[in-house]
Amino acid sequence: MNVYGPLKVSVAYLAFTLFLHVFGPWTYADEKLLPVFLFMLAAIAMFSLGYYSIARKWRGAIVKDERKCESNYRRYRSFAKICIVVQLILVVLSFVLDWRDGLLSLGSIFNPGQIYYDALERVGNESSVSITGKISTLISPVIYFSTIFFILNFARINKKWRILLVSTLALQLLYDTLLKGAQKGFFDLGIMVVTVTFIAVFFSRLKYRALLSKGMAILVALVAIFIFFQLSRMDAYGVVYYTGNGTMMLDRDGIFFTLFGDSLGLGLALLVTYLSQGYYGLSLCLQLPFQWTYGLGNSFALTSYAEQYLGVYGIFEGTYPARMEATFGWPAKMYWHTFFPWVASDITFPGTIILMFVIGRVFAKSMWDGIAKGSALGASIFYFMATLIFYLPANNQLMQTRKMMIGFVVLFALWMLGGLILSMQRMRAAR
Repeated sequence: MNVYGPLKVSVAYLAFTLFLHVFGPWTYADEKLLPVFLFMLAAIAMFSLGYYSIARKWRGAIVKDERKCESNYRRYRSFAKICIVVQLILVVLSFVLDWRDGLLSLGSIFNPGQIYYDALERVGNESSVSITGKISTLISPVIYFSTIFFILNFARINKKWRILLVSTLALQLLYDTLLKGAQKGFFDLGIMVVTVTFIAVFFSRLKYRALLSKGMAILVALVAIFIFFQLSRMDAYGVVYYTGNGTMMLDRDGIFFTLFGDSLGLGLALLVTYLSQGYYGLSLCLQLPFQWTYGLGNSFALTSYAEQYLGVYGIFEGTYPARMEATFGWPAKMYWHTFFPWVASDITFPGTIILMFVIGRVFAKSMWDGIAKGSALGASIFYFMATLIFYLPANNQLMQTRKMMIGFVVLFALWMLGGLILSMQRMRAAR
């Protein structure tokens, strides 16, 4: 397999979302596209250079260290088993507690729009999060690690642990659907399964082809799930014929609806806006001056922690998205603005272009760790980087929720620490 495959897919995906923004069924009021094109060109170029700076060292091939792979498997096998059992217990407890409180109903699974509407009514403060939810957030690093460990080594674990893994993940998806009516969990799990399986089957062309076919099936299923959830939400809100919000307009008479019809066309149009509307928010943010947010503005989770535990308020109001809403009226918490304005609130827009070089390097290096060493920690970082890229047209996904932020930051720190220790050991051996 070509070691540049993930880079090609990432660049193609970002170019495709930008294409959908320009030529899709949505139009945007007074949009300035040229700055967005130039900015994205620079960002994608720096990301590609960062990836290449690592990949060029492989000279077109990755060599698998069988002894290291076996060592990593044996070292973390027992720990991962304990963690997956803990995860299952937490999911079951969450089911029992929330069912007792009347928050869950199996019959409502066919009406996710109403679930989503009800969930929004409950959201607002930390007290609305159950004790099991708080525990899951705190131990999210081990949950992510153990899940990825089992997916990475799925072919070599015995049947009972495969069943336990699949049951735990399915139960978690069912719980999230019944509690929140949100499809995000399906997309996050889909990204995890595809990226980690890619690492696991890298040296097998036959398995790789099977992964491509299964990946396409997963993609079709995710699109169908997304359309179902979005149409259900609109029904819950009593929306019969949606055309836009005045700033973002939907062309109901264009070729898009001619080809797919009213219902399917609307569902696909909503998918297109999820993938592409953020570029309009980016175009508006690029027109604003820089205002530093003290290293906290890149993350909803960090600003919420600062308010809750430090009593520091007003950070969010200084971010690019918040100031963009105040200036242009594009809702900061309702629509997307891409990954860049969030991070630029702390390091400027030129700084985010430089950051893309670092992201490209981390993306490539973590892939190498997963493939060559069988490292579940490297595979975890590869998954997080893939998630960042997938949600890049939307927001800074890795730092949005407390659970993902804690999981990413802790595992990334451990991965970097492991790399630092290895480098020091090599330096000592060379003396």
